[in-house]
Amino acid sequence: MLMEASVTVDPKSGSISIGRLLITAQLKVSDLSEAFSIEPERPVVVLGKPIPCQFAVMQIMDNDQSMRVELRFENKILVSCFFTFPSAAPDDEARICSQWLSDQLGFGGSLACFSWGSAGVASDRSGNSHVFLHNKNNSWVH
Repeated sequence: MLMEASVTVDPKSGSISIGRLLITAQLKVSDLSEAFSIEPERPVVVLGKPIPCQFAVMQIMDNDQSMRVELRFENKILVSCFFTFPSAAPDDEARICSQWLSDQLGFGGSLACFSWGSAGVASDRSGNSHVFLHNKNNSWVH
């Protein structure tokens, strides 16, 4: 389901506003609206240990920009948010991610630490770029 909404990240708190939805480190899977596709819980290996992990995905259109928002919950606690731009050309993904992050937080590099967690632009195993926001619940990052 594609939803039209504006996305903003608060640089002071790390909270994310998607339209009227507010995503904070306290968000639970049960708090999510039907706009999210919630995947079943599955074990994911983190630092050599299996951790119960669940993802929730939302497709949005923000100012004519297609965006995929993915929330990662470990042990039912929100730890990370990821943003990708499906309509971006593969050779332009990193630039678009960096520009979006810079527009949101004033920083568009590979990693920055904040009082609420960390953010940056990275590539997955397939070489696709994405923006990440890890909150303080993410123990393997902080």
